[in-house]
Amino acid sequence: MLRKIFILLLPLVFTCVTIYIFRAPVLRSFATFLIREDSLQKADAIFILSGGAYDRGNEAAKLFDAGWAPRIICTGGNEIPMLCVFDIDTLESDMARCNLLQLGIPDSIIVMVRMGTSTKEEFKIIKKFCAEHRYKRIIIVTSKLHTYRVDNVFRNPLHDSDIELIIRGAPSSRFNELEWWQSEEGLIAVNNEWLKTFYYWWKY
Repeated sequence: MLRKIFILLLPLVFTCVTIYIFRAPVLRSFATFLIREDSLQKADAIFILSGGAYDRGNEAAKLFDAGWAPRIICTGGNEIPMLCVFDIDTLESDMARCNLLQLGIPDSIIVMVRMGTSTKEEFKIIKKFCAEHRYKRIIIVTSKLHTYRVDNVFRNPLHDSDIELIIRGAPSSRFNELEWWQSEEGLIAVNNEWLKTFYYWWKY
C-alpha cells in the first residue's frame, strides 16, 4: 500500500521540486508574456497612455530627445484621487504634462487630450485623433507590463485604418519587471495586469 502511494506521489514531488529549482524562469515568464514591444522608427507623434505619468513620461521624453517623433500627446481623463487630499483637481494627462515640462520638454510640442478612462477608450480617442491629424505612424508609450494588452486592443483596428503602430514599454521606477516577485509592488502590478488581461479577453 505504501509503495503504491509512493509511486502515485512521486510525479507530484518531482514536479514540485522541478518548479522550485526553475522557479525564477517560471515566474519571469509571467512578466515576459505581458511585454510586447516594437522596434523604433520615426513617427508622427508619441502618445502617452494614462496610468503612469512618471515612468511613461520619462520614456516619452527620452524618445522625443532621441528624435523619434516631433510631438507628444498626453491622454487620460481619470482624476488622481490622492491629490484630492491637497484640494488639487487634476487629471492623469495633466500629470504627464507636468513631468514632461520638468524633464525639459518644450510646452509647445505637448498636446493635451484630457479624455480616456480605460485602454479601450483611449484607443478610440487616439484613432480619431490620428484620423483628424492624418498621422500614419505613431508611438504608444505605456508601462512594460501593459504592452501586451495595448497590442491586443490597438493593433488590428489601427492596421485596418492604415496607421502603423509602434508600442514601447516604460520600465518601472519601483520594481524590476523581470524580478517582479521580489517586491510587493511587482506582485500587485503583475497580478492586476493578468486580471485585466483576462477581463479584456472575456469582454472584447
